[in-house]
This record gives sequence, structure tokens and C-alpha cells, in this order.
Amino acid sequence: MKKATKILCFTLMITFLISILFMDSIYARTIFWGSRGNDVREVQQKLKNWGYLAGAADGIYGAQTYRAIIAFQRKHGLKADGIVGARTRRALGITAPAVAAGGGTAKFNETVRIAQQKLKQWSYYKGAVDGLYGPQTGKAVRDFQRKNGLAVDGVIGPQTRKALGMPTGAQTAYTPTSRGVTRNDDVRLMAMAINGEARGEPYTGQVAVGAVILNRVRHPSFPNTIAGVIYEPLAFTAVADKQIYLAPNESAFRAARDALNGWDPTGGAIYYWNPATATSKWIWTREPSVKIGKHWFAHR
Repeated sequence: MKKATKILCFTLMITFLISILFMDSIYARTIFWGSRGNDVREVQQKLKNWGYLAGAADGIYGAQTYRAIIAFQRKHGLKADGIVGARTRRALGITAPAVAAGGGTAKFNETVRIAQQKLKQWSYYKGAVDGLYGPQTGKAVRDFQRKNGLAVDGVIGPQTRKALGMPTGAQTAYTPTSRGVTRNDDVRLMAMAINGEARGEPYTGQVAVGAVILNRVRHPSFPNTIAGVIYEPLAFTAVADKQIYLAPNESAFRAARDALNGWDPTGGAIYYWNPATATSKWIWTREPSVKIGKHWFAHR
């Protein structure tokens, strides 16, 4: 009997420890360039305490934070990719609570709870109806907006509430925070993406890749920030294979600035691909409108 009790206690203890790790992996937001919120501020404060970050702990992931995280990861034998995931958080001594889509600790919100219930009924959302705006809720809201011809911004505002069949009177819109990076941060992130995606392309082709990113920011079917577009899952090969984290050259910086200043060699394209290396069957359904270097560009 005693042996059975010991086995039961041991099993419960192991289950408890695994559940802690599991909950941490689910509810802790992965932080990367462009992220903003209290969880970013906590990371920055840890880095400041240990001498990796000289700038302010302002809750905005920009160039200084990126360099500090890279230095910390290299020092601690972690993958130096600038991404604050579970392993980097643990090395920093951070145990993460649930977070909102745009940053900070997630708090209950009645608008979010009702929206989750509606989205769950229509199979857009599979998570818990808990009133916490997390990554699953954000994705469900954007999927719903895209499907119903609304602005794809993740905001549960009047038009989205109306389409969901929710009250649209005095109820407050729920807006996940996603802004706050400076223009210099945008230039650097754009340069990183251009360097990763179009290294070796003619200069006009590098500007064209930057222009596509900005065209997506303005398009209702894509996230409305530069960081959101670049880090959208499966959007760019350079993010998937980590080439985005290679140090960008001066040509990439100039191309980023030219694109941000309005030069668009593509005339408004939102897709591009290299026909010699493209593996996606879907991309071949796009109709190319212009070819620059090795890339084909399409407007829809």
C-alpha cells in the first residue's frame, strides 16, 4: 500500500512539473523585433541588470534590444537568433504569465469573451472562452475579418462586432497594441528582410522586395505593421531559414530607405517568387506582372 502511494505521489509530482512547462510554452509569447509590451520591458530590464542593454527598458523591441539579446544568447550557448522563446526566457530567469497579443499581461475583457464565443461557434476559434486576448484569439479575429471583407487589423471594433452579431453601442472596442517602433527600427528590420530575401539581386530588385513588404502593410489581407508582415507565419523564406538574422549590408539599408520613401519598382505588387527555387504550388497560381532580377512579382 505504501509503495502504491509513493508511486502515485511521484506520478502526480512529475505530471505537475510537466504541466508547468507545458503552460509556460502555451501562454508565453515569443518576442521578436517589433514586439511591444510589458513582457518586452521585463526582458529589457533583465538585460540591463546584467549589463547587456544600455538603453531604456521602454517595452519596445528595437535595434538596441536585438543586439543585447544576441549578445546574451551567444554568451549562454543559445541559438543567437534574437528571438526570445522559452529557452531564452528561462536563461533570463523569467517565468511568463499569459500575455495579450500586443504585449503585457493578458487581462479579462468582456468584449473579448463574447467575440471568442461567437468565433468558436463559427469554427474560427478553438481555444478557451476566457476573455483573454492571446495569439489564438488574434488569429481567429483576423481570419474572420479577412473572410468577411473587413480591415484585417485584429481589432474588435464596431464593424467587426457588427459582423459577429455583437452589440455595437457603448461597448468598448478591444485593440491589441502593436505600434511603437521608431523609423530607424523599421529601416533596420526592412534591411534585414531585404538582405535575407534578395541578397545578390540587382539593386532595383532589392527595393522591389521592400516595396512588396510595404504594399502588404497597406493591403487589408495582411498585418498592418512592417514587423507583422515580415514575421507572419510562412510569409518569407528568410524568416523560416533564419537568414533574416544575417547582418544586412549597406545596399540593403539603402534599398530599405528607398522603399520607405516611396519607390516601388513593382507598381503595387504584393507577391514575389523565384521560379527556379519556388516550392509552393499555390504561388504558381499567381499571375506575374513584372520580372526584376530573378524574381517574378504579382499584384494578386
